[in-house]
Amino acid sequence: MKKSIVSLVLLAACFSAAAQAFGGLQLNPECSEFIVKEGRKRPQQGMDISGRFLFSLEDGGHVNVYDFKKANPVPIGEFELASSCKDNHANNAEFGIEKKRGASFPLLYISNGKVGSDIEWTCFVESIKRCGKTFSSELVQTIKLDISCFAEKGYEPIFGAPSWLIDRERKALWVFSAHQRTTPAVTLRAEDNFYIAYQFRIPALSEGSEVILTVDDLVKQVIFPYETWFTQAGCMLDGKIFYCFGVGVIDPVGRPSRIRVYDTDSGTICAKYNLDEEIPYEMEDLAIRDGWIYVNTNTSIKRGQGKPVVYKLAMPK
Repeated sequence: MKKSIVSLVLLAACFSAAAQAFGGLQLNPECSEFIVKEGRKRPQQGMDISGRFLFSLEDGGHVNVYDFKKANPVPIGEFELASSCKDNHANNAEFGIEKKRGASFPLLYISNGKVGSDIEWTCFVESIKRCGKTFSSELVQTIKLDISCFAEKGYEPIFGAPSWLIDRERKALWVFSAHQRTTPAVTLRAEDNFYIAYQFRIPALSEGSEVILTVDDLVKQVIFPYETWFTQAGCMLDGKIFYCFGVGVIDPVGRPSRIRVYDTDSGTICAKYNLDEEIPYEMEDLAIRDGWIYVNTNTSIKRGQGKPVVYKLAMPK
């Protein structure tokens, strides 16, 4: 009962917080196709942007690299992650702050996202080099989350599938997940679930090749109300979590296309996108660049959906 009350109070508070954060909820945003991607080998998953390059991850750890400035649909390069394996779902991709000496890009943080896998709780940290059109990746660190003592210390444990997010503006590492798995089969009623975000430091490479984060490393916990199903992945900007949900037209009633913006300062939903018409495909990950949200989607060949699309979406105003 206590958890349900907390969630309802937070949900009620989100409307006043929205006006302070973005000037209100935006329901009909400007949205357009940015890249209709060629080069697909496997299902599309995580995505992030660094410099002039867009990195599109696929299930298992394959990466296609696109020219972000030209928005060319043909990849200019491709490579396998060093952590590439059958169980690496590559669900989320986040460029960080630190760069390994000799690397071409900041460290890339990769969430697995595969529930029940032996590497479900592991974040792979990789360093990417570029030589012309040739890209390569090296595994330089793994970060694991140990929640075994969270409950006894008074914190809410997540069910699993941690999504590792980097807040580059505030130099923080966040984990986002839920109390229960966010499928309709597990979460029968919204009031029985809630989203949870944990804040940690960003481990430096000097801390070693393997870092285990425990309750003693926790900076803070934030609880968010639950009102949309089927978590995918997202990103952060200055204390706010931008996260996408649903599977598009595959299940428009039970798992519709949604984006929610969570304010980690106030613990509220400060903006909502209901994208049933704008984005019919399954959203996989988000990246923010120059005041726009870029949405990576996956399409089903069996359902005749065509090529996967990266959408360009207006930020909340």
